[in-house]
Order: sequence, then structure tokens, then C-alpha cells
Amino acid sequence: MSEESSNQQQVLNQGQEQQPQQAAATTTTTLTQEEAKAESLRQVEFYFNDANLPFDKFLFTLTKKDPEGWVPISTIASFKRMKPMREALGVEGIAEALRSSSSGLIEVDAKGEKVRRTKELVPVKDAHDRSVYAKGFPEETETLQVELEKFFSQFGKINSVRMRREMGSKAEAKGGASKKPFKGSVFVEFAEFQQAKDFLAKAAAEEAEQDGGKAIRYDDQHQLLVMSKEAYCQMKMKEKGIDPSTSFRSNRSSDRRDASGGGAKKFNAFKEMDKEAKQGGSNRKEGGGEEGGKRKPLEFDFNGKKLVTREDGTVDPEEVAFPERSVVKFKGCGEGGNWKELKDTLASVHPTSFVEFPQGAVEGAVGFKETLPDEKMEEIRAKQIQVGGQTVEWERVDDEEAKSFYVERANFRAKFMLQQREKGGDARSGGGRGGRGGRGGRGGRGGGRGGRNGGGARNGGGGEKRKREEATGGADHLPPSIGKKVKTDE
Repeated sequence: MSEESSNQQQVLNQGQEQQPQQAAATTTTTLTQEEAKAESLRQVEFYFNDANLPFDKFLFTLTKKDPEGWVPISTIASFKRMKPMREALGVEGIAEALRSSSSGLIEVDAKGEKVRRTKELVPVKDAHDRSVYAKGFPEETETLQVELEKFFSQFGKINSVRMRREMGSKAEAKGGASKKPFKGSVFVEFAEFQQAKDFLAKAAAEEAEQDGGKAIRYDDQHQLLVMSKEAYCQMKMKEKGIDPSTSFRSNRSSDRRDASGGGAKKFNAFKEMDKEAKQGGSNRKEGGGEEGGKRKPLEFDFNGKKLVTREDGTVDPEEVAFPERSVVKFKGCGEGGNWKELKDTLASVHPTSFVEFPQGAVEGAVGFKETLPDEKMEEIRAKQIQVGGQTVEWERVDDEEAKSFYVERANFRAKFMLQQREKGGDARSGGGRGGRGGRGGRGGRGGGRGGRNGGGARNGGGGEKRKREEATGGADHLPPSIGKKVKTDE
């Protein structure tokens, strides 16, 4: 990393955090069929575009789970910002809307069940130059993100609007979820450099400052201070006593991080792909990695049974064992639900193996260590368990679906352990019994969600090891998911 790159990133990280955002979509108004189709296409194309996909850990990992990059449309439709479109169109209607895409960015499979990005994912080199800083917005409301996107869209095509938040400070949001306070400022990435340049010129027409000014107003009460992102970084470096003399606008080494709008702990797919490429090259040189796509077999425990990897690194699905009638789904959660409280409650009824409940989700799944009898299922329902302040509904997962899920978990475990072996680590331990790995096991996210090392650590994946894995944001450490993740508006 260059000195200038490091300095700019230090400025971006100090005292603020930028949260991922969604493309503008109507969240409170009932949509017509045509409006819902247009919003569905715009939102999904945003999910897969250059400004979002490389920095969206959940979605990127979903694309990596399928060899051809397909993602279930039903999963995309479950995202929070897709709710109005899902209610108006249903999953089949959303699939139909996505088929109308003319951008060449996405495509839908023949059955209308999956969607994928068609363009190669490569770093965008000029995102920093196309980004502006704007300050002076009102306090955050539930719809502010959408309103900001609509506001900036009048000045040109927008790739992203990222609300900047205080670091190290949290406020209680609706539903008990912690949300860092909005700073009243944003970073906006325009699709075209000329649009960003025109926006700055318009702002400079009144009370010029840096390369922008204060001529643009959000509304009658809010006058905005606008400047380029580069100018903002330079200004802050000077304020903090950081030497900006090495800065140059054409800096490229920081563009990938700048595009994500995040700090050192933010996920970056390009870093992960670079890491994989370097590791793969190192392994081939040392003769310990893949040869022609083939890997040496690896034996490991999974749910009390020995599994052996095949040449392609996967396991034989017929060899994967799991307790029958042991997986259940839950839905109807409020935001801010606590997975640990849920697991503790369920453990008082029947021994739990994992709780699949990603942060920001409104539904998920639970696996038990042994078959869940009908009377125990009824006992769980009778408890009227609340998650995020709302009583959830329960239903069984049929064994065919559960089997598919456990096969994915076993393949994820195999992939991780093979990588650990190639890195020279101890892949034999695998985090103990296979049934306790992945999400919710001691080897995976540690007791439900305690760690993220996916099963390779001898200590079970907790403590400082978990913190380091979280800091890397590595997609390889995300196990497969049975529950549905819901995008938040932060």
C-alpha cells in the first residue's frame, strides 16, 4: 500500500463508518405491477453491480457457493428492500422482471429460479475520482436512505450513496438493534466522471470551498457543503497533521477500498480473490496444492462419520449423515433479534447443534443434535418464543432439504480444511466433530455464532482467532446458509 493510500484510508476510517446501502426502492408505498417490475430490476442490478457486489460479503459468498455463480431468486426476494416488490409480484413475477434486463449485467436461468452476474468482476479504477462528499443532511429517519438516493439521482446516474456513521458509538434503534449515529454526511459515487464534475461545479456557484461549495440545498432548511472525495481526504489529512504531499488524484491503489466506502475491517472480494490467487500459486510451486484441478484426498469427521474428499475437493453426498427430522425453520422475527438468547431457550427443550440466524435476518433455521420428536416440536411452539420482539412461527424442514443443506455444510468444511492443509495448517482437527462445525458449531461460528473460522482452529474457533477472522472479512469463512438473510438499510 502506498503512503498516500494509507493516509487517505486513515482519514476515511477515523471517527466514522460508512454502511452499505441499497439502490433506491419504494419501501412504504404500494406499487403497481409496472412500478414493481421496474423497481425489482433496478434493485437486483444494484445488488450485482460493481459498486455493491465486491463489498457485499453475504451476496458474494452466495455467488461463490454455486460453480456457475447462480443465486436463488427466492433468496434475493427475501431481502428487506425487496419486500414491496415481492408483495406485488411474488418470486415468479420478480424473475419475469429480471428477464427484461437489457444492461448485460445479469441473466435468469431457464427455469426462472436463479439469477447471476454475467460480467466478469474486476476492480473499478476510477471510483474515487467519481465520488463526492456532501454534508448538512437532517437527522436519520427510516426512509432517509431512499430519499437521499432519489435526491442525488436528479444530478445523474448514481452507483451508491453511503451514509457516514460515527465509529465507537451506538444508539438504540427500533427493535433493539444497535445503529451507529448518522453523521449528517455522505459519500456519493456517480456512474460517470462528468456527472460528478458537473455536480461540483453547480455546488461551487455559491460560497465556493475546496473544489465545491454551498450552492446545493437538500431542502429549504438544509444547505449542503459539497466537495470531491479527494478534496475531503486532503482537507482532513491536513487537519490531522498527516502529510498529504504525496497525494495525487490518479491514485489507484486505494480505489478498491474507496469504492467500498469502508475501513480495514470491511469485506473486499478483490482482496479475497488476490489472496486465493497468491495462495494457489504458492501451493503449485511447492507441489503441495492442486494439479490440474485435482487434490489429494483428505479424511475428516462429520456428524460422527468419516468422510473423504474427492479429486475435486467435494465429498460424496451419499456418505453424508445427519439426524432425521432434526432441522426446523422459524420466521416472523423482528429486527435486532439475539441468536444466543434463542439458542439458550431452545437448548432447554432439546440439545441444539446450530442456530442459523445471520445479523439482520427475519427468519432462520435451527439444527438439533438428534431427532426432534413431535412432542418437543409442540413444546417449542407452545413457548411462543419471541425474536426481536415478535413471536416467531415454526415449521419442520423435510429431510430432503435438510440433506442438501448438510451436504453443503460438509463441502464447505472440506474446502476450508483443504485450504488449511495447503497453507500448512493442521486440517486434521477440523474443529472436532463435523456436526458441530459450520454455522453454530464449535468449529464454525462457535456455539451458534461465536467464531468465524469455519472449523480449522484447534481451540474451536473462538476468542482472538474469531476476531482476526472477522477482521479479514474472508468469504471462505462463510458457511452455507439455510436461513434467509435480509438486507438492512444501514
